[in-house]
Amino acid sequence: MKEYNFDTSINHRLATTANSLRRLTFKLIAEKKLDITPEQWVVLYYLWTENGLSLSMLAEKSKKDFANVSRIVDKLVKAGYIEKRKSEADSRSYNVFLLPHAESIRSKVISCWQEATEILMSGISSEKQEILLDLFSRIDKNLSEFINE
Repeated sequence: MKEYNFDTSINHRLATTANSLRRLTFKLIAEKKLDITPEQWVVLYYLWTENGLSLSMLAEKSKKDFANVSRIVDKLVKAGYIEKRKSEADSRSYNVFLLPHAESIRSKVISCWQEATEILMSGISSEKQEILLDLFSRIDKNLSEFINE
């Protein structure tokens, strides 16, 4: 049996890269004096794309569990970025809507995201970036198929 090397395992490298990206993102957010987290800006992103999504749609789009999205939404409500309204179609669920405060930080959030991407992809050709995106798509598909068996 081949010896397992943790430092060169794909799982470990992917996890450590994700952690480094998270630290970079927090640094960029702090520099721009934004009072949100990367998880919160993911929710805001999907609302900027389609305002009025339900909590379940936000969970599906962000690939986060419902409880986590609900917690993130509650924090964004408290911070004055969004509001929850009872769904007209289903009184048991809520839809989430942006408030003006969310629009006021949009350009700064996008700037953080772009800067993080530039740092992350520095020295990597656009062709290799496309290959990486294709590989991540396949990895996501593999994981989804296994989890949903």
